Amino acid sequence: MKLGVAYNIFNGDELLEDSLKRLRPLSDYIVLTYQLVSNIGNPPKIDLELVIEKLPSYLYDDIVFFEPNIKIPPQKNELNKRNIGLHHAKKNLCTHFMSIDCDEFYDELSFNLAKKYIVENKLDSTACELVNYFHSSKYQMIENKQYVPFIFKVSWLKKHKYSCGFPVPVDPTRAMSNSKKFYCFKKDELLMHHMSYVRGNYDSIKSKLENSPNKQRFIDHLDQYLDYYNNWDSSQEALNPHQFIRKSNSHKSNVISVQKPISLSVKYKKR
Repeated sequence: MKLGVAYNIFNGDELLEDSLKRLRPLSDYIVLTYQLVSNIGNPPKIDLELVIEKLPSYLYDDIVFFEPNIKIPPQKNELNKRNIGLHHAKKNLCTHFMSIDCDEFYDELSFNLAKKYIVENKLDSTACELVNYFHSSKYQMIENKQYVPFIFKVSWLKKHKYSCGFPVPVDPTRAMSNSKKFYCFKKDELLMHHMSYVRGNYDSIKSKLENSPNKQRFIDHLDQYLDYYNNWDSSQEALNPHQFIRKSNSHKSNVISVQKPISLSVKYKKR
């Protein structure tokens, strides 16, 4: 297996180096795809070119600039960006590919065992469960099952297609239709640790939410939510913006305190 990995970079850049350091030993080719405006036309909270410039060069192989077309739906921009990463993996003769965001982490041993299983069973596509974290890698959210695409076998005729009928529910911009030989890893085999609500400061979590493709569902409550997030402690419910709108005020904790959290260089700084 020659594994190509494409990082999708706009928000969550403070987690990028930590994620790269874990994935570099597991990958053969890494391309960083970044943009300087969001898929809806907003600028980033920080100079992304400077962030990438400061990364140790051994952590990646290529850097590709992506310019979104803000006249089309944001999901279409996301799809196009992921396909650019796939194109560069093909160009570099990768046999397998995965698309990843800055806030995604895997265990090294589980990742390597999964790669071995894919090769031995000649799988076309795979997925695994994910768990979300809130405020830090110490706090894992208790939620219903969620899935993320893992490694795909590269096919020169296949690319990411929006809502292409993937065997398990995933982000519709990340699936590919070559799933004749598909396997979803069990939770004890492989797990993606998603630092979905782990950011360095108020501006970063605000940027994540303001540029969400479904922000219209919670935009009226965004300021209230950001205040809640900014002042959160582990005795409270760990809620995403959708949950926050319909919360019951039970103040029941829905987090698991992780005994051996993933080591991160970022810690949230209150506003």
